[in-house]
Amino acid sequence: NVLKVIELFAGIGAQRQGLKEANINHDVVAISEIDKYAIKVYEKLHGETPNLGNIAKIEKLPKADLWTYSFPCTDISISGRMLGFDKGSNTQSSLLWEVQRLLEVSNTYNELPKYLLMENVRNVVSKRFKSNFEEWLLFLEGLGYKNFYHILNSKDSNIPQNIQTAFMLS
Repeated sequence: NVLKVIELFAGIGAQRQGLKEANINHDVVAISEIDKYAIKVYEKLHGETPNLGNIAKIEKLPKADLWTYSFPCTDISISGRMLGFDKGSNTQSSLLWEVQRLLEVSNTYNELPKYLLMENVRNVVSKRFKSNFEEWLLFLEGLGYKNFYHILNSKDSNIPQNIQTAFMLS
């Protein structure tokens, strides 16, 4: 059985690489990425993959079992601008709400993915942004997802960095 995957905010394909390293049989049916340098690296690492481009211009995603969405951390990272990700704020981090729109579209076609995987900076669940994160959790729960999130530290995986990252599986 092959897991059909869509990588939103694909970057260089870190989630795809994780699936490879975990020996999960998968097929990335599409990505959404606009950074030309990230796209070049993605293609070098993983080969040509259909790129749907700017998430705000995608009308409907192909059917898939798993969507990954590492939405921009620019406005929630403590080393970033800290402008937040309020819905309608037009910050880069508010692109998360485009995922909401696409999930709503998929729901109307009865094509919701079985699984969602979010990755972002630890600050996404901080006191400052907790209300936005809780709004996101409630939305997903309304679609029938159960959400499990945890902060992982790279140093605990024998990686010579001390970076805390939020992961959520829905």
